[in-house]
Amino acid sequence: MIKTLRKVMVKGIHQETGRMLVATDNNYTKPAYPYYSYKFTTLRQNVGEGGVYKEGFDKSTDPKFRHDLVTTLEFQPKVVMSFNAYSNDLVEAQEEILRAWEWFKLKGRRLLSKENIVVVDVGNIQDRSTYMVGAYEFRQGFDVEFRVLHQFSDRSETIESYTINGKIEGGKE
Repeated sequence: MIKTLRKVMVKGIHQETGRMLVATDNNYTKPAYPYYSYKFTTLRQNVGEGGVYKEGFDKSTDPKFRHDLVTTLEFQPKVVMSFNAYSNDLVEAQEEILRAWEWFKLKGRRLLSKENIVVVDVGNIQDRSTYMVGAYEFRQGFDVEFRVLHQFSDRSETIESYTINGKIEGGKE
């Protein structure tokens, strides 16, 4: 779910704006201005539910069995990400962050929904500029709240046949 969210978002924003979108926390050289960054501020937060259990049978992965019991647990947790546009020019940073904000409000919402990712809220754009040695790095940003499908499964073999021999083992007859 997180990998898919990152992939759709990085590709979509780059296609829409022509700008790089990189992880905020990384050890790589920064791209040329202007560019975007993202950071998961809440990777997975339960949203008041204990999950939904589903059980069913599937073809076994073990050749000694025909079927496995598959138990799946599904959640729809909240994920929050922070986005920033960076530039050495304030107006350019403001224009770029507005383009990203618009992408999440419309086109990104549609593209992400195809992957079972719902854009719940696109926050307000804020000034996040910082003073670096001798000059400002202009940063404009906003947060986005998503709901994602988080599911995982467990397999167990089934008892497919048994023989009753009429004997009681280990007890008195």
